Amino acid sequence: MSYNWSDDAWEDYLYWQSKDKKMVERIHRILKEIRRNPAEGIGKPEKLRNNLSGYWSRRLNKEHRIVYKVIDSIVEIVMCRHHYE
Repeated sequence: MSYNWSDDAWEDYLYWQSKDKKMVERIHRILKEIRRNPAEGIGKPEKLRNNLSGYWSRRLNKEHRIVYKVIDSIVEIVMCRHHYE
């Protein structure tokens, strides 16, 4: 499985790299878990609805989420900072 980062998600990731190494480690752990099972595991996976239908969310911490979709063998990451709207 490979990763496809949206421009916004990549900016979020670069933000964490410069501000919080532990958050980067958490993102990496969650990405590994998504590769194993996109709908189960750490971060309390939640299937999203409405304008984010088809996407999933996992908790990075109390405030921040990673939002993604798995298509075939590609994990599309659309955000990894803040809470989805």
